[in-house]
Amino acid sequence: MTIRKSIFFISWIAFIAYAVYFAPNGNQGYLHQLMTMDDPDPFLLMVFSFLGIYPLVFSALLLGEDDSRLPLWPFVTGMFMFGAFALMPYFFLSEGKTSRQRRTPKWLLKGIQSVLFYIFLIIGTVALFLYGVIQGNFHLYLKAFQTSQFVHVMTIDFFILTFLSSFVIYWRERKNGQVNQLQWLGFMPIVGAILYLIKKR
Repeated sequence: MTIRKSIFFISWIAFIAYAVYFAPNGNQGYLHQLMTMDDPDPFLLMVFSFLGIYPLVFSALLLGEDDSRLPLWPFVTGMFMFGAFALMPYFFLSEGKTSRQRRTPKWLLKGIQSVLFYIFLIIGTVALFLYGVIQGNFHLYLKAFQTSQFVHVMTIDFFILTFLSSFVIYWRERKNGQVNQLQWLGFMPIVGAILYLIKKR
């Protein structure tokens, strides 16, 4: 097992163990508020919505690279439900080497790699950010982070996905034999990865 695979495997196990055994035990109904839109705090809604945007960003980043023996699309699709928990296993299970033609249909790639799609994601992200920061209550969110398992794990998942977007940019550049100079963009949540995709068109 390579160093990369070992790091991802250990990190994945550690993330699961932390979520199950070390995150706060409480669950004050925040998930129910979000699912039913029962007046959730805007800051909470912002972070939750970002976790819905991130899979779309990773779809644009990764589905064009789905050409190895292990299919990539199930891991990306699983992100809509399980976030980083779903994506991380790909990077310790797959060799990442090109072994076949890309699986993703051309019509789908054309849609998720279009400038219009990128602009839509950026506008949605900025709008959610402004709504959350201006209208939300950060102190309420901090309290939820300290007491709710759902909010606690959701927040950590967001930061892991931000780190993963930087890694995926590096991985994608290296896979295509390009100089890795743009992975720093991934540390700008969501928007940075989209700017990378726009630059690479």
